[in-house]
Amino acid sequence: MIIRLLTRDDVPEHDRITSQAFAYSCEIGNPDSSLPCEKVLGAFDDDNKTLFADLEINEKKCRYDGGILTCAAVGGVAAKPEHRGKGAVKALFANIFDNADYDISILYPFSEEYYRKLGYERVGRCISADIPFSEIADIGRNTDVTLYEGKNTDELLSVYNKCAQNFNLCFVRDGAEAFPDNPYRSQKYTYLWKNGAYATFQIDREKSILSVSEIYFDSRESMLGILGFLRNFESNQKTIHFEKLPVNTPIFNVIRDLRNCDIRIHNTGSAVILNMEKVLKLHKYPAHGSFAIQAGADIFAVNISDGAVEVKKDSSLMPDVITDIGTASKIILCGADNADYNPDITINNPETVFFEMFPPKNTFFSDCF
Repeated sequence: MIIRLLTRDDVPEHDRITSQAFAYSCEIGNPDSSLPCEKVLGAFDDDNKTLFADLEINEKKCRYDGGILTCAAVGGVAAKPEHRGKGAVKALFANIFDNADYDISILYPFSEEYYRKLGYERVGRCISADIPFSEIADIGRNTDVTLYEGKNTDELLSVYNKCAQNFNLCFVRDGAEAFPDNPYRSQKYTYLWKNGAYATFQIDREKSILSVSEIYFDSRESMLGILGFLRNFESNQKTIHFEKLPVNTPIFNVIRDLRNCDIRIHNTGSAVILNMEKVLKLHKYPAHGSFAIQAGADIFAVNISDGAVEVKKDSSLMPDVITDIGTASKIILCGADNADYNPDITINNPETVFFEMFPPKNTFFSDCF
């Protein structure tokens, strides 16, 4: 089996595998077809022509405890039905895991159980909410906004990146890809409030719903400002639907009666740490101390003293805690809340400070890839 990046010449094979895997309609050989992103990794037969499976690698940067991690954001995982179960997809992921350029990898799984076998574990939750406009009637209306038409990208990016600093694993943005720049064609509207907030939404006229796909604000004032602007649609729409909100969103503080709202919690994505030593060193520990953890086959000793963090990989140590790489990734990236109840963890040292060193984190990310 040959693992390599796809080229322009591989587009017909990529189109075939995508159509077979996802039941998409496509015209094989269409000269306008292209690869979905810059890096598409494929598993080929030894002839280097027959494609068994492929996946998209979107290279991102995400925030972690005030620092930055390089991320392989994986999407579009596809395998021909007749080649499933033969190791092609596993070989593709092994290639990613062996790439020293990536600190972590994140994906949105069709099945958490399937990707758990590859080392990924769910690392974040979000909330969706249907809120009647009548429940935010106490917020004053305003019109201090600008519709985004592709001209003030820097202002939007400034708001987003400032707000993203408050969330663990939130992606860094440096371009306009996430913002619809032609609202008249897409019917997706992004309004920038005068100071520190924006919202992107669509309107479903038949269901009388204003559906907010993204909302960010950096203060109480800006939250009330952008929500106050959205109230201008209440004469035509009955409900605001928030697709993804952080689990600790302050928006619920201004709702008249939450009993009249439909609020649901969802898992967002799954992740695996690829550079454990770097992540353990970047982590902000709440106290001094030391511990040793075995994550998969590797054992890491961590010592925190006088603000300095020392991390060593040492297979000769007796670890305080033993677990698989996915569970370790979840604890380190999200926090160890109730992790000592996890049956996938073996505790060798009941006195270990390991669990105290990873308090719950404010984890939230929503970028599509």
